[in-house]
Amino acid sequence: MNYVFIIGTVLIMLSLGASGLYWSVYAGTGEQVARQRAVGFFRWAMVVVLAVFNIWIFTRVGGAIKDIWFPTPPPPPPALIDGQLPGRPPPTSP
Repeated sequence: MNYVFIIGTVLIMLSLGASGLYWSVYAGTGEQVARQRAVGFFRWAMVVVLAVFNIWIFTRVGGAIKDIWFPTPPPPPPALIDGQLPGRPPPTSP
């Protein structure tokens, strides 16, 4: 799942960087084509943000449904060795 966040972050940064560059060109020259490209890159960045968020949400929902239908079994009880739990010293006789 981490690779989705990494790829999403890279795509968002590239899209926002390109949008910022085109917006600065638009601010400096007033070219409408630069503004349209800046808006387009910004919109694609928001599409990537929403897609990553949806993937995260659906992964969580899918995991919850899986846990409801197929819960993890409880751990087995500790095995007694000669009537004692492992790792404890045997009782001393008075």
